[in-house]
Amino acid sequence: MVKRRSVLKGGIAVVTASAVGISVTGTSGAQSDDGLVVNDFESSAYPGANELEEWAGHAAFDDADLGDGALRLEYDDGGFFASTLLADLSAYDRLEVVVRGDDGGEEDEIDLRVGNVRAQLSDLTDDSIGTEFDTVSIDLEDAGVSRSAVRQLRLDFWHGGSGAIELEEIAFVGDGVGGDDPPQVVTEETTLLEYYDDYEYGGYGDAVEIDEYFPGDLGDGHGDHDQVNWPDSEKADYFNVDLDAIRDGARDGSVTFGEMGDVVIDHVNQLEAEGFPRQAIVQLLPRLIFLPNETEELTLHNGPPNYWDEIYGPQEATNDPDTLIQDPWPPDARSYDPDEVAIRDRAHDQTDHEDWEGWTTADRLPDDRYYDDDNPIRLLGDGIHPATEEPLGGDGFTANAPMDCRATIHEESNAWWYQILEFENLSPVPYHLNAAVIMWIGPSGANGDLRTGHFNNEQRPQPGWGHPQRDVIEVVYDEERQLSAYAIRIAFHDEPYNMRTAYPNQRWSLEVGMSANDHFDDEQSREELVQTMVESCHVEVETDMDRNDDLLDALDLRNRMTN
Repeated sequence: MVKRRSVLKGGIAVVTASAVGISVTGTSGAQSDDGLVVNDFESSAYPGANELEEWAGHAAFDDADLGDGALRLEYDDGGFFASTLLADLSAYDRLEVVVRGDDGGEEDEIDLRVGNVRAQLSDLTDDSIGTEFDTVSIDLEDAGVSRSAVRQLRLDFWHGGSGAIELEEIAFVGDGVGGDDPPQVVTEETTLLEYYDDYEYGGYGDAVEIDEYFPGDLGDGHGDHDQVNWPDSEKADYFNVDLDAIRDGARDGSVTFGEMGDVVIDHVNQLEAEGFPRQAIVQLLPRLIFLPNETEELTLHNGPPNYWDEIYGPQEATNDPDTLIQDPWPPDARSYDPDEVAIRDRAHDQTDHEDWEGWTTADRLPDDRYYDDDNPIRLLGDGIHPATEEPLGGDGFTANAPMDCRATIHEESNAWWYQILEFENLSPVPYHLNAAVIMWIGPSGANGDLRTGHFNNEQRPQPGWGHPQRDVIEVVYDEERQLSAYAIRIAFHDEPYNMRTAYPNQRWSLEVGMSANDHFDDEQSREELVQTMVESCHVEVETDMDRNDDLLDALDLRNRMTN
């Protein structure tokens, strides 16, 4: 092996950008004819930024130290290092890491994630980590990495190993000619019609009304709050969104992305880099123009707040799901034409599609459903998927898209509680939540008022807009411990897809009303309960527009609760 540092670093100057953060339009950083340095751990920017001026950092190690141009990471079955990569890396053949270990052979204890590929490091290279600095090289094409949309490089240390490594340099090298076609780059001058030549205003399918639900264009939503924490009118001013220009240019597609404000260009370029369907990007524009980069706090429906001190999580999905791009992304209806609405509201209108055969609307389930020992939802306690009866693949919270989960309880009164499950989208792309199924084991007490519940999502002009109906069951799981297994399928109606969506780095939640349960009356029992809620929870967002019918059938979930 050739020591990469002596080859790549010699005589190469670090290029500084005029502003922090770049898009897929280009890169800053140390470059040569054959290499692009991502991290060299010599600048004061780390932790916080890499040589491309994107985010980089580490967490959850036993100890970490930065000095002498290297990052030392000490691990004991835990820790991760990550570096964001929004550049198109199609011109590079290999990823090379200059590294040494305390003992050597640490490649068996490290997971490497490069964009769409994740595997044990030793499975991706024939090189080994030694006790002196040397280069470990990964052939990106052989590994199956989509180089035009890498998004993130990450090293994970949750393989049961214990030891330490030192990272001196990470770089992409080679003279490759690329693999995938580069994404379309959006600039301030790009018009909506130039970006998406099938664009039309209103109508159906590829159509969109980018100016719908603008500030001042809507009345009160449903629920106890009439406004989210950060209203669209304030976001429009903060992000320099030209509302008048959008209204004037929406119909013929002449509005530019620069007129749409400060944040939308980065959002669109990120989704382009991930290969997200352009049809879906256009549908989401009415919310993307108001979408902060920071995670927003959720507006909850019920107050005044009296939440338990005991909160468990957030716990990242332990089955480590891959980025999920729901393709096809469903077309969006802009009218109440029955054929259009049948697709947009396919979960909500399923009762009508099936002539209500086998459906109920019971606030209280009969004993044969409530005490159903044969309902496969009980398999959640064993980490088994209720429909496929295959292992869920994790030891705790699981999902079919990257997200995390945390739980607590809100005591509205001595007689009434709300279970609260809160989720955050950890993937680089949005996922729509229509027909998503959420299952968990929690405190018994909802049967009798299954109708009381709320969905929360800050990426709506007001909390009630897009408030979904729900298909809900509760099945007793452990009568002595007063635990039940719950399942909820979200059934949106009327509102467009941009308000039914979990955006990257943003949260959504469920509040489930229930009679107070006096079994959980001390700190230990409450801590155990909220831990159980998270670690038993499984979320299945819809794929292939299938409404999650397999879970609907397996769980006897045809019990519709209206708003």
